[in-house]
Amino acid sequence: MKKQYLLFSGIALIALSIIFSCSKKNNDSITPTYKEDATGTGGNPNANNQTVTGTSTLTNPATANSNLVVGGSGWSNPTCVSTNSITLKGYNGSVEVTLNFLTPPSTGTYAIAANPSTNAVSMTVLNAPNQPSGIVWYAKSGNVAVSTTTSAIQASFNGIICTQQTFNFPTVGVSGNLGCN
Repeated sequence: MKKQYLLFSGIALIALSIIFSCSKKNNDSITPTYKEDATGTGGNPNANNQTVTGTSTLTNPATANSNLVVGGSGWSNPTCVSTNSITLKGYNGSVEVTLNFLTPPSTGTYAIAANPSTNAVSMTVLNAPNQPSGIVWYAKSGNVAVSTTTSAIQASFNGIICTQQTFNFPTVGVSGNLGCN
């Protein structure tokens, strides 16, 4: 009799655990569901456009360091409206080098910085030679020597290291002169 009671109790316990494990639990949290219980189509609503969760991995299109000499043959410098210009630009084909000052520069030495300030200047290079096109390079370190007269501004620099905004390597080394008159 005791064996029959244990056998019956065991079967009942197994049956109850199967019943409770197979029943759907109802809670208000966001959880995956069965297709027939879900609203909508049950698939990707835009089948030709994959949806991605998380962050995507950035890839650097540039692979090697390069150097750029600014000024001289082939370079054009737009003239300043006046000596009160706060931007100096140089062009050679699609290559564009820009120096941005906070205020009109005066004769002296300016440090390279991310943002122009009283004693600092920012530099950008667009379409550096021997690099993929369309990339903007930002100067990270170096100095710019500026010489001004009543009708001209000249800036000289040597060994300015530029990197991309999101990648520190490779680099573009920039040397040369920018000016306007």
